[in-house]
Amino acid sequence: MKELYSFEIKREVEVEIPHVKKVKGKTVDTTKKVKKDLPYRIVFQKPSKADIEDAEFFYSQKFNEFINLGFLTRAMLNKKMGDNGGVASKEFSEDLQRLLKENMDASRIVEFYNSAKDLDKEQQKKLEEAKSVIAITQKEIMDYETAISEQFNHTADVKAEHKLYEFFIFNFSFFEETIKGEKKFFPIFEGEGYDEKREFYLYISEDAEDIDEDTLKNKDIFEESFDKLVKVINVWYRGLGKNQKEIDEILKTIDDAIDIEKEDDSEETEKDE
Repeated sequence: MKELYSFEIKREVEVEIPHVKKVKGKTVDTTKKVKKDLPYRIVFQKPSKADIEDAEFFYSQKFNEFINLGFLTRAMLNKKMGDNGGVASKEFSEDLQRLLKENMDASRIVEFYNSAKDLDKEQQKKLEEAKSVIAITQKEIMDYETAISEQFNHTADVKAEHKLYEFFIFNFSFFEETIKGEKKFFPIFEGEGYDEKREFYLYISEDAEDIDEDTLKNKDIFEESFDKLVKVINVWYRGLGKNQKEIDEILKTIDDAIDIEKEDDSEETEKDE
């Protein structure tokens, strides 16, 4: 299996361990249940070119299905709302372009100084400022993308894209487990093809009372890993990172930007008080 990205999660389980207790003055060997965190490695398999072609064909099918159901396309809604001052307005577009330019300029500064040796204080200051600009603008760009996504959330394009992400998650997500001393990979979502895997996803998403132990394991792993998998696939499919290192860098940039935003919000709150 060619791995694109992997990360570890922990699953809490109850296990029985040997236990000695005294009963009426006698020592009795027994067992007791304790909670234990079991580590699992989650792997997103690298899709081949043929897999990506299949995924894009799947996207086209879903896109056409939503069109036939009466959903507007992104372009149609964009034209309809462009004069209303929303995310399709000229002002919105210009602001987004400004952020993209600031992000690109700062990235060039970081790339330049990272390759240099023995930076002086002024150069080091410029490097740190550029890193801060990247974090802040990256977060603001993602906020813009979120706003766009929310406004266009019920278009055929966005709905088909959600299905595309499901396609990748359902078909290329695995967990690694050691069985009798041998490491093996198992799919998080059981079934043949997208439809069966989605049925399994819907089943483990609910609080089913009759769930068996093996399916419960998949459910726990799914709940611990799903959000991270969505982020990884989003970064990879958008071309922002093509391997583990690059994807981690983007995810860290986003996390740093969120931390900076929280600090700014906290400072504003303190000023108001």
